[in-house]
Amino acid sequence: MSRADGGRDADRQWVRIEEEVPRWGLVSRPLTTVRERELVVDSAGDDEGPGTADDPLATIQAAFNRLPVFVQHDVTIHVRPGSYTDEAPAIHTGPLVQKAQSTLRLVGDPDEPERVAVESGINSTFWGKQSHYSIQGLAFDGLSQFAGPVSLRNCVFRGNGDAAISGKNGHVFAKRCAIGSSGDRYAIWSTLMESYGLVNCSLAANEAAIRANGPGTHRLSGSCSVDAPTAFDADSGSLIVHGEELYVGGRRYTPD
Repeated sequence: MSRADGGRDADRQWVRIEEEVPRWGLVSRPLTTVRERELVVDSAGDDEGPGTADDPLATIQAAFNRLPVFVQHDVTIHVRPGSYTDEAPAIHTGPLVQKAQSTLRLVGDPDEPERVAVESGINSTFWGKQSHYSIQGLAFDGLSQFAGPVSLRNCVFRGNGDAAISGKNGHVFAKRCAIGSSGDRYAIWSTLMESYGLVNCSLAANEAAIRANGPGTHRLSGSCSVDAPTAFDADSGSLIVHGEELYVGGRRYTPD
């Protein structure tokens, strides 16, 4: 174990933040990172362990419970293939603040994301640059991005009956993601200045691919596919661009 001057643990933190996490109760998190860190999660692991490759954690929630509020060093959570059934009702990242040119990555199997099957959603709050917080190669029930940005790559969001991705005041960029299913009302349900950028994604729903309550900007590349009775059901303040088509609210805009 690394030691600091005076014989104290180099990782010891005198200031910690206590946070109430659903199902887990009161969680004590360090204030800030003191070094780069990697945590490993395996469904056959142990949440009381150190989270190393040889002694991984059992749940993604346990990994987030160990992260500080202020991320000032690169942090990676590696999630091995498996079925993660003990994450209900949802993974809570806790409030995370990125204060330096550091990255926070949650990484599963980008080639086959459904091999990393998380039987819950993930509720995320992050303040920092979008390129510095990413989720790659996992399959969730859904994502709720409440405030702050996230970059999604090669992920699957199966949906929960209402929507596969939702949030308030968040900024989501997704590439090569499958979002929603025929069992969901919406693939994406956004409110309060939520914004999305989608590239090479597929959206599916039984009512509308995107439901936008309130102003926001959503941009879908022409490579995105939509499988829903209505593509966009949106309030008048929303702006949606799909390829070269422009929608103001839920109506396609045609210049006079």
